[in-house]
Amino acid sequence: MNASALHSPLPPLAADGDALGRALRRAGLTRDSVIRVTGAAGLTAMFWLGRHGYAHAAYVHPGRLATMEPCEALLLPQPCGAAELAELLKDGVSLRPGGVLIAQASPARFAAGADSVEGLFRSRGFALEHDVYDHGLDVYIARRCDGEAKAA
Repeated sequence: MNASALHSPLPPLAADGDALGRALRRAGLTRDSVIRVTGAAGLTAMFWLGRHGYAHAAYVHPGRLATMEPCEALLLPQPCGAAELAELLKDGVSLRPGGVLIAQASPARFAAGADSVEGLFRSRGFALEHDVYDHGLDVYIARRCDGEAKAA
């Protein structure tokens, strides 16, 4: 995990329970959804998920994303820059076809084109569904287009 995520001027999505709950609902997730959480703020998100009845949520170490069991959703609840997001998604993510990725972007916005969040997601087999600005947090919700991880 990138050290800059730990020292971002913005709080992680995991620290704003209202925004986190709205992101989960917007992504179509319920308390019965199989959700995996990773990253520097993953444990904070896990506390919130546990207190709110998300019984099928579990933390996955960033180095184990490519080997985790397929799930419905992956949550990256801290500010991620382009390089960090690319690193987390480089080996593929075991999401079911139609599975959802929820990621918070870092304050340093992505550029347009191939270096954009949408371009990065597209190259990894995701379609961007929502770009939400909530309580000062940029949250992206993308859906797996197919069952295969795309090579970068």
